[in-house]
Amino acid sequence: TDNNEGIECMEHARNEGRDIVHEGPEILREAARLCRPLQQALDVWKDVTFNYTSTDTPDFVPTATAAE
Repeated sequence: TDNNEGIECMEHARNEGRDIVHEGPEILREAARLCRPLQQALDVWKDVTFNYTSTDTPDFVPTATAAE
């Protein structure tokens, strides 16, 4: 329930044109006022961040081949 509520409120905010990167925590706090499981999840996770370098990069090196 909490994950679904969090995702849905963020999707709704994005579709409304809100800046979810900067407004995300406030958007979630607003939604949590009406959803106790979401509030409990936010209380548990508090200030956890997921700032890491993307792993979505090519893992190969192009090799030049002779044209035929």
